Amino acid sequence: MRKWMLTWNLTYLFSGLYLHAVFLLGSVCVVYSDCTPAQLAAIMNCSRHERHTRNYDYMEGGDVRIRQLFSRTQWFLTIDEKGNINGTQDPTNCYSILEIRTVSEGGILAIKGIKSQHYISMNKGGQLQGKRTYNENCNFKEVFLENYFNAYSSTKWTKNGREMFIALSQKGRPMRGRKTRREHVASHFIPMKCRDEERRTD
Repeated sequence: MRKWMLTWNLTYLFSGLYLHAVFLLGSVCVVYSDCTPAQLAAIMNCSRHERHTRNYDYMEGGDVRIRQLFSRTQWFLTIDEKGNINGTQDPTNCYSILEIRTVSEGGILAIKGIKSQHYISMNKGGQLQGKRTYNENCNFKEVFLENYFNAYSSTKWTKNGREMFIALSQKGRPMRGRKTRREHVASHFIPMKCRDEERRTD
C-alpha cells in the first residue's frame, strides 16, 4: 500500500510540475506576442547593466558609455569625419560607435563619434551636425520612455517652447528638430552595447 501511495504521489507531483511549466511558458509567449520586433530586440539585447542603470542615478558624476544608438526606424546613428550625421543598417560601421558622456546632473549628455571625434550638435533651426569642438549646442537631455526606448532633446534650443529631438527618418536621414516630437518613432533610440569595440574602431 505504501509503495502504491508513493508512486501515485510522485506521478501527481510530476504532472503538476508539467502543467505549471506549460502555464508559465504560455504566459511568457502572450507577453512577448504583444511586443513589436523593435521592442523584442530591446528586451533581448538589453544587458544586465543597461537594466540596472535605468533605475539609478548613474548619469550623475561624469558617467561615460560606449554605445550604438539604434533608431526605432531601424537605423544605427553615425557621425563621419566630415561631421555628417546619417543612419546605417550595417551594425559593424565604425562611425556608429559613440561615446555618450554625462556633462551635468539631470541626464544632460554629450554624444561623440569615437572614430570621427565629432560631437552631435543641434543649431537654432534644429539641424543636426557634427562639431569638432564641444559647446552648449552639443548638450542633450536623455529621456527614458515607457516603451523601452530613449529620446534625446536639445537642452539649448526649442521651437515655440516645444522640445526638439535627435531623430532619423524612415530613410535613415537626420530630421530637423522642429519636425520632431517625443512620441514620433523617428525620435526613439535604443543605446546598444558594442561588441568588439576596439577592433571596429581601428
